[in-house]
Amino acid sequence: MRSSRVLVLLLLHSALLAVLLHVIAALPHSLPYHHQYCANDTDVMDHLLMETALRYNRHKLPSQPVTVRIEMWVQEVTSVSELTQDFEIDLYVNEFWEDPALNYEQLYPCNRNLSFDHSIQQSIWIPNTCFVNSKKAHIHSSPFRNVFFMIFPNGSIWSCWRIKSTGPCLLDLLKFPMDSMSCLLTFESYNYNINEVRMRWNEPNRKYAAGLWDELTVSFTFRRRYGWYILQGYIPTYFTIFISWVPFYLGPKAIPARTMIGVNALLAMTFQFGNIIRNLPRVSYVKAIDVWVLSGMTFIFASLIELAMIGFMGRNEERSIVKLKQLNKKV
Repeated sequence: MRSSRVLVLLLLHSALLAVLLHVIAALPHSLPYHHQYCANDTDVMDHLLMETALRYNRHKLPSQPVTVRIEMWVQEVTSVSELTQDFEIDLYVNEFWEDPALNYEQLYPCNRNLSFDHSIQQSIWIPNTCFVNSKKAHIHSSPFRNVFFMIFPNGSIWSCWRIKSTGPCLLDLLKFPMDSMSCLLTFESYNYNINEVRMRWNEPNRKYAAGLWDELTVSFTFRRRYGWYILQGYIPTYFTIFISWVPFYLGPKAIPARTMIGVNALLAMTFQFGNIIRNLPRVSYVKAIDVWVLSGMTFIFASLIELAMIGFMGRNEERSIVKLKQLNKKV
């Protein structure tokens, strides 16, 4: 009886040892499987460009509707023009959306994403977005077309465009030169309405005859640097007005000199005003700089009126003295 129990225990230990050895032998082959046999970029691209292309329809919406998320990175504002009331800007436009038909997670890719150039847009669905209110826009192409697409294993797509765009500005010169200017760029899908493409930006929707389109509007506010106008406009105006007051100390009989100083001051003020506003658009409302310059002209003109009154009164006084002398001689 005792020998049979020992035999059973030996058999159990042998069986457990065999199972343990089998598991240990299997571990090195099963654990790094995905690492050793992941699909490289070439295999994934062949799958996307060839196998997927056979059943992929680039005109079919990936979902209903497609949610497109937008990011904009401003690189540089190259110009702001008051005359044409527009601005020119270089910016990066990033778009993110999901296309389940381009999912390649089942291939166990070695890399987390794949990058493509602009030629891929002829093979996949894109939201066809644009700046609908821009005066002109183009994609940078130096040294090559500045567009790239990145596709992730779950079917998410990231597109990036480097664009130069010229957009309209809302110009209000009422407080010129202490004014600011708002410039707007409205971004929307040109082909797809709100039932097909939704853009993640909380702005009012615009209604067209064919329905609603989602819009994203980015506003740029530019505040004018008025230091140049202080040096070229306000300070010279101060000096011109002070110069127009010099004739008050020349005496009532220095009429020619007083007249010359007053007229020259008025001409100088007019020239300064023209130099300031020559680069501004012609608007029908009164600007802050208009009030300032016209007030200065009023002071100078008032000094000329005072000169004329003093001259007139002085001449009448001289005539009265002459008549009085003539009467005294007769008496």
